[in-house]
Amino acid sequence: MLKRILVIDDDMEFLQLLSSILQKQFQVYEATGVAEAMKVLETVSIDTICSDLNMRDGTGLGLLKRLRQEDIKIPFLLMSGDDDIRIRNEAQSCGATFCCKTDHELLDKISAMRNY
Repeated sequence: MLKRILVIDDDMEFLQLLSSILQKQFQVYEATGVAEAMKVLETVSIDTICSDLNMRDGTGLGLLKRLRQEDIKIPFLLMSGDDDIRIRNEAQSCGATFCCKTDHELLDKISAMRNY
């Protein structure tokens, strides 16, 4: 059985592209923002999350912190178009992986989450 991944991004083109690539390795659920992601998390048992940093209704970092405050330890990969060391460090302090969307290892880092 494939692990369930929740991919969150308000850029529909990127969301659809990433989801289509990941469908070979995961059962993919999509959300276009934090509120939609929370609805998915309330109804589906998700194994891992891959979230954009900045979205219209909040941030992936805010979602990560909220999940950790609720003691939800789902493996989490935070993506951003910018490779910001401050964001990277903050994500890592919450137990998440950070990856720049332009990093050539992005798909490898997401694929590795199947092993968590």
